[in-house]
Amino acid sequence: MQLKKSLGQNFLKDFFYLDKIINSSQIDENSEVIEVGPGDGALTDLILKKCKNLKAFEIDTRFSEFLKQKYSDKNLKVVNQDFLTINLNDHIPNEAIVMGNLPYNVSSQIILNIIESCINYKHCIFLIQKELANRFIASVKSSKISIQSQLFCDIESLFDIPPEAFDPVPKVVSTVIKITPHNQFSEHRSRYKSFKKVLSICFANPRKKISNAIKNLNINPEDLSFDVNSRAEELEINDYFEILMQYESQI
Repeated sequence: MQLKKSLGQNFLKDFFYLDKIINSSQIDENSEVIEVGPGDGALTDLILKKCKNLKAFEIDTRFSEFLKQKYSDKNLKVVNQDFLTINLNDHIPNEAIVMGNLPYNVSSQIILNIIESCINYKHCIFLIQKELANRFIASVKSSKISIQSQLFCDIESLFDIPPEAFDPVPKVVSTVIKITPHNQFSEHRSRYKSFKKVLSICFANPRKKISNAIKNLNINPEDLSFDVNSRAEELEINDYFEILMQYESQI
């Protein structure tokens, strides 16, 4: 079948890396697994050898029908639907493992949908562009998306996969990440809408001094405990909670 660029289809073909993904997933026979974008079933095949319950979401009708026929004798439910349109609470059971080689063009949307939903998943194992993975993972520098994510979960990089492991061969290196939910900052989640607004303003110019954003938020710099001459990318999540508190105090 001819792959569709509009759906960001780049299928992982190298068994070494497919096996490595499975080994990092911690799937066992009792696991409830959700696969996003199974495509031709390269990863699906290995998942079904590990667990008894798998639900796969495939937007491409050609591949969803192919998978239904190929695994008609397996406990696999294939849903021919855009994963971004589903109600996650209706489809992802408690303690499920969510995994997949995500389409490059909607990877960030899928990840944010999952972590913002606060569903009770066990963890996610996703294959995404390395550049995007670096934005999600706060290491030396923070990003808007890494701070947002930290509110709900821990995200770690497991290993990289070279372009030649895929068909068609992409122009970028990919990274397998693990997402593990936590409740460390649960008291702030009810203020998430305001938090995102604060982050948008603060990261409008991430390399400029945070004092510019503080001014735009009408916050007195003297009310903040950190150095307002720092850049947005140099601050940590607790600094942004502090900005949020000062911002909300004047609304």
